[in-house]
Amino acid sequence: MLHFLSSLFATSSRRDDPVDKALLERATERVLEGSDPRLRALPGYRKRLRAPVETAVRHVIDLVGRLPEPAEISRQAFRNDPRLRAFFVSPEHLQETMAGCPMMSDYLRGANPAAGDVIFGLLSMTRSEKNILGMDLRGDTLQRDVAQVAVNFSDHRYLGPSGDETETRRELMRRGFDFLIERALESIIATRSKQAELDQQRQLLQRQVTIMRARHWGPEPAFAAGDPRHAELAALESEIQTVETELLKLRVNPHAPEHSLEQLAATLGDPACWIDMRDIRLELNQMSIKTGPACTGTSHQLELTELCFPGGNRRIVVLASFPVQELPPRRDFLAEAERLLR
Repeated sequence: MLHFLSSLFATSSRRDDPVDKALLERATERVLEGSDPRLRALPGYRKRLRAPVETAVRHVIDLVGRLPEPAEISRQAFRNDPRLRAFFVSPEHLQETMAGCPMMSDYLRGANPAAGDVIFGLLSMTRSEKNILGMDLRGDTLQRDVAQVAVNFSDHRYLGPSGDETETRRELMRRGFDFLIERALESIIATRSKQAELDQQRQLLQRQVTIMRARHWGPEPAFAAGDPRHAELAALESEIQTVETELLKLRVNPHAPEHSLEQLAATLGDPACWIDMRDIRLELNQMSIKTGPACTGTSHQLELTELCFPGGNRRIVVLASFPVQELPPRRDFLAEAERLLR
């Protein structure tokens, strides 16, 4: 599996490259391994997956290809790049945050880069906005309790770290493709869970109907029209009909490979629905407060890239290069413990 992951997207990593047959074969194998290997038993599964897989591959190649050239993340860049001053509180915060990213830590343990090396990766953050009351200089007058919007960047992550920009871009393509497979797998599991829930609901309703009918042992029709229990019974039967209608909408057995194939084709065939990218502009002052034409102080217009996910979830992303020499010194916890015990 590790050999497969290292080879996926290895031959087609640019936006304008054709998606060759070998890449599609590797991508299709990845889909099967990451979702439902039983699909291999279905006749013509490769032909049915070819178009959706190609659409998904092209989409992730395009997304990564649209990322601008890497931006340097360092103490020096912090002074010159207003984006970094918005992303991090201080140069020290920048260094500690980058070193503390889990994927960065994993990479450093395995690669052991030299002091002069650069670590490429995708800096990813959550952007949030909050309405506050602050101070603002309007002309020569300092006004208090002015309605403002503060912008904050948090949950920093560094994805796909490596010593080579091309390899980082390939890793991001692999991660993007795996993300789409995961969304398809979630749809498959959600449908199976929904069917199990509907089946259970139908059984419970049917038991209630059976119990209600069993309470009436007489020869006359159960629950005359004027009996309140008649309406209750009709409501239960209506609920059963609604549940059965929902079960019919599932069309095929969610546990069948055919259903998995349909879900995979639907998700991979519409990748922009699950992950997309847009450019945004933010004008912020030095305190990360949104500004506009009426602002008289110093402000900077930030050109940012944002990944968009279902449900309104978004992440700011920056392809970056981080000098190894910017890493803070590793703490010697054993030496610190010895000093404390003296």
